[in-house]
Amino acid sequence: MASGADFSGRVNEAWLAQQREEIIEAELPIVDPHHHLWSHPGNVYLFAELLADLASGHNIRVTVFEECGSMYRAEGPEELRSLGETEFVTGVAAMSASGGFGATRACAAMVGNVNLLIGARVEPVIEAHLAASGGRFHAIRFSTAWDADERVHKTVLRA
Repeated sequence: MASGADFSGRVNEAWLAQQREEIIEAELPIVDPHHHLWSHPGNVYLFAELLADLASGHNIRVTVFEECGSMYRAEGPEELRSLGETEFVTGVAAMSASGGFGATRACAAMVGNVNLLIGARVEPVIEAHLAASGGRFHAIRFSTAWDADERVHKTVLRA
């Protein structure tokens, strides 16, 4: 890559080894209510990494994806760019729903990001997320914060 970005997905085994969790009730069905998927330089957590975590010995039956500002569309209207994340997660969910990757249904539900500051224009954006998600889009997480530093505003609001 021209930027020199590392998207290798290498796992930091030393960091992971700091905490090992005993499996107490291996048969207890679990819903993982909050996980992310992303690809940032030097920090990749996509379907393969999620599958590795799901194979920990717990009986995780379904997962819920929580928006994290990843895989946004690079082009198009600003208010629709977060739709790229919903489309991406829907693809992962479809892969998981095939059964070819195990019994757990990853991304069975999702929480997405919609800029709620766009007023009446928000309705078609939400409808687009609902349509793109195959029925998996269930909630919106819209982080709000204020700080005089414009870098905080851009990071938190993504607007």
